[in-house]
Amino acid sequence: MSSEAKGTKVKETKATAKLCTLQASERECHGWRGEGKGWAAPILVYKNDTEARKGYNTRKRHEYREREDVLKAKVKLMADLIRNCKRCTAYTGAGISTASGINDYASGKNSKALKRPALKSRFEAQPTLSHRVMAGLYKAGYLHHWVQQNHDGLPQKAGYPQEALNEIHGAWFDPSNPVVKMSGSLKDCLFQWLEDEIDQVDLCLTLGTSLCGMSADEIAETAARRAFAGKATGTVIVALQQTQMDDIASLRIFETIDKVMKMLAEELKITYDKRVKPYVFPPADKTAHWGCQCSHCGAMPIIGDCYQRKFKGGKTHYLCGQDFRSEVDGKDKEMYELRKGKAKTKDIDVYALPYDKKGVLLPLEKRIPENFLRLDLRNGTKIIMTDGSFAGDFGQMLKTNTEGHFRVLLKHDMTRKYHHGQKKRPESRRTMGRWMVKCASKGLLSKLPFVNR
Repeated sequence: MSSEAKGTKVKETKATAKLCTLQASERECHGWRGEGKGWAAPILVYKNDTEARKGYNTRKRHEYREREDVLKAKVKLMADLIRNCKRCTAYTGAGISTASGINDYASGKNSKALKRPALKSRFEAQPTLSHRVMAGLYKAGYLHHWVQQNHDGLPQKAGYPQEALNEIHGAWFDPSNPVVKMSGSLKDCLFQWLEDEIDQVDLCLTLGTSLCGMSADEIAETAARRAFAGKATGTVIVALQQTQMDDIASLRIFETIDKVMKMLAEELKITYDKRVKPYVFPPADKTAHWGCQCSHCGAMPIIGDCYQRKFKGGKTHYLCGQDFRSEVDGKDKEMYELRKGKAKTKDIDVYALPYDKKGVLLPLEKRIPENFLRLDLRNGTKIIMTDGSFAGDFGQMLKTNTEGHFRVLLKHDMTRKYHHGQKKRPESRRTMGRWMVKCASKGLLSKLPFVNR
């Protein structure tokens, strides 16, 4: 019998009421902001004496949940902290994604509080309610940054922008940021981004992570300890299991993350997607004029309104709707609106982006249409990696996956040591989320993962 199978579901009775609650200090049960409020201790719902993550600084696999009246009070306090903080940063672990069907390490497959749908492929996992609420928090201005330990791309699928997300441990949807093995090292630019965020964080929402001693855990600990000195709002920890930082948290909530986030959204009165929506770029509700580059802003394809003017000799001049209205002011009678998208098969998934031939973001003074890089993401085109552990490796575009995200086959150097800790193998298949292209089209990536060759 495995260690996970030794766990048992706990049913509370009058005779076992005390034994069925968390036997810990008031601060460890509720956080220091919850001391003296008379809140009842969390209820033990699953007993398992094995370590949550063997070999790390974790607690037992026991799972606890809040009483409804206490949970309501805690979520109200959490909302107040978010409203009044200077900068709110999320720090999430595997626990935020378990409801999507992706297993975590700490709870094990036999968790009694978590329900997981079966997945045919990890790449097909869909964002949970919590991911969608987090995207809503960002759009409402409450959440400023997100440090994500997971690799699953669920924040972006929920509509959270790539440019405000640090996938510190690697990403399944970014070929330049492969998952870091325990023997590997973090990507330099992402580690520096983490360090910069640690200097700024005022309130850290720590969701679904065992806080077992990873380098990135510093962001939660720093915010917590800074709060004791009156220099920050602190750290909120939401998880079913105990962590080593419970005694320094400003607020500690023992509950499923989806339940807490749903109540938080109601408390803050924010809007979020109630149902999962497929991630599509270019957006399905706007026409993509493939092969048309705006002669002013450089965008290609032009998404939405597109205006055209033909000159003698066959040259065609295009403007996106925004530039047509602002630059031409609609007075150029020789320009006319294209009613239908110029969606010839040969032009689909060819983009013009404000980057140079090495994939480096162009300085503002050089971002003119003729300097934009053409990035051809069609099946069969050749590429070379320009960023991350695989920089310099050759590859080839493959057919998009079932959700429309890009796939690439990379050829690796068997004699080379890759910093993320990859074992020697001649080739690998990688995926790039369409949100990477959207982010790059706005000039919000410092460097492209790859360019054509």
